[in-house]
Amino acid sequence: MSEGRLIDLETRLSGGNTVSALLISVLAALVSLGSLILAYASSRRAHMPVLQFMWESGQGGGEPTWSLVNVGTGPATNIVVAQTERTGLTRDMSGERWFNPVLIPSIPVGGKLALTWLGGTMGLNCGLGASYTDPQRYFYTTKCGDDVSMFFVGLHLPRWPLLKLGGRKAVKTWWGVEDLSGPQWSAVAEGTARRRWWLLKRFGVCRRLGGWADPVLLYGG
Repeated sequence: MSEGRLIDLETRLSGGNTVSALLISVLAALVSLGSLILAYASSRRAHMPVLQFMWESGQGGGEPTWSLVNVGTGPATNIVVAQTERTGLTRDMSGERWFNPVLIPSIPVGGKLALTWLGGTMGLNCGLGASYTDPQRYFYTTKCGDDVSMFFVGLHLPRWPLLKLGGRKAVKTWWGVEDLSGPQWSAVAEGTARRRWWLLKRFGVCRRLGGWADPVLLYGG
């Protein structure tokens, strides 16, 4: 075999080895990325709060009340409980009008908190909702209507500001609400709860608390 043919053969083999090495590197990078994504998702699930609305009929002469129970694997923080005239139990806020937001304390895993201000006079067509975050400040939502509860990742209720707006608080604190006999407050419909165009619909109005938008500036209710 001539020297020229030997050189050409070596060049082809070298090029083939380079392509193979590149493919192996790309596959290794993809496997590593997939492993990181799976590890991250597993860590999120290991600390994911799931709040469940529970109706207690007040046996033994007590008052009937609604309660929130954390049946998840992580604490629920920044919890806001609100009401709606009717809920479709869907990810978005289609046809829903939420009002009377109340900020309640964090609920640990297995913990329960009585929603005493709701009392036992809830109408059959009323719905309840709770938005809350995990320790990493990612939002979750629970909606309850007609004795059915649905859990969603992301914020699928209005993003009321937790601080004062115009000298008044849009969200009342749980210890300052005795009952719902007065007028409604901070009512927000679908058109007011704006969503960023680049945010996936499955996350609703927001995915995370803070960092992406100022809830006070976005609030229009």
